[in-house]
Amino acid sequence: MTIGYRALLDTSLPALWDLDEIQRVRLQDGTSFAEIVSDVGQALNILNSDILSDPLYSGLFAVQDTPYVKYPVGSTNGFTELTEYGRPDPQRGATTGHMLPFNRRGRAIGWTMMGLMESARDDLDADVRSAIYDARHDFQRRLLQQFFRVEGVQVGATANASVPFADGGATDANYVPLPGPDGQVFTAAHNHFVCDAALDDASLEANIENLAEHGHAAPFDIVASQADAATWAGLTNWVAPAFAGITYMATTDRAAISDVSRFNGFYESRYGVARVKFLDRIPTGYYGIYKSYGQLDARNPLRLRISDVYGFGYRLLPGQWANMPEYLAVIANFYGVGTGQDRTNGVCVFVDADGSYVTPTIS
Repeated sequence: MTIGYRALLDTSLPALWDLDEIQRVRLQDGTSFAEIVSDVGQALNILNSDILSDPLYSGLFAVQDTPYVKYPVGSTNGFTELTEYGRPDPQRGATTGHMLPFNRRGRAIGWTMMGLMESARDDLDADVRSAIYDARHDFQRRLLQQFFRVEGVQVGATANASVPFADGGATDANYVPLPGPDGQVFTAAHNHFVCDAALDDASLEANIENLAEHGHAAPFDIVASQADAATWAGLTNWVAPAFAGITYMATTDRAAISDVSRFNGFYESRYGVARVKFLDRIPTGYYGIYKSYGQLDARNPLRLRISDVYGFGYRLLPGQWANMPEYLAVIANFYGVGTGQDRTNGVCVFVDADGSYVTPTIS
């Protein structure tokens, strides 16, 4: 028996393991374990690059390795009359902030040394593809889940330390959005989580206005449920995309689109164009509106808190870091997802005739 705590420093190679012997393990076709591990690492590097360059998801978040976000809050004070003997009152900007969660998650590839020696490379390639799919799925699901989440998240011992978009003061009564560009003044009751009776032009215009009144300008981005595509196509101001190589009649309204994998159509609001992408991950009746400022821009809706040691993305932990021989390859990530510094850059909508906004389960 060893007295003391079981801690992260204990995850080292057991004394009776021979790392050189592990490295000599070969498949039926002669591929070594070291070569397999190298291939997995290269696949993860490609995945991480794809995540950072994805035209949809990379416009949703920015990255930082610090645990908090700080930002200004609105104020009704301003200029006063300047007289010969009067002096204006000194004023300064008020700020508030929130924490970002941090999670460690892993996914083991179920290999043993003896199993590897009896395996064909095609089988192991299937294992790697499955792991890469799971990693991509995990990342996309966690981003969208945080985007649509109305509840606060506990960080450390503090409840609601990680907050959603403007939620009427439910998680942070100190948060008041900054005044809008046209003099709009908001209160702590300002709410970007909406429940509408129907998905129609009037409600969609109002929800886009809920974003535009904070100074976010078109083009806007909308992520919506694939199950509701027919309803969106029936909106008065819906514009279908025009595909290259197809000739359309002059009476047909179409919008040119260069990347058909990114957007499924457009909505022409009085505040400008909104680009719409349907996702099977989002359940029916939900959609979200936001302004993407570009890949990894700090003004984007979400913020990733990453490890200052491991950096961004998914990493392959070497087998000797696990305490059982069947875990020769563990894919891990070290990050948490929270709301960015602008809590007005997101409007989440639930279409329900008799209810209030409820956080959906993202598949």
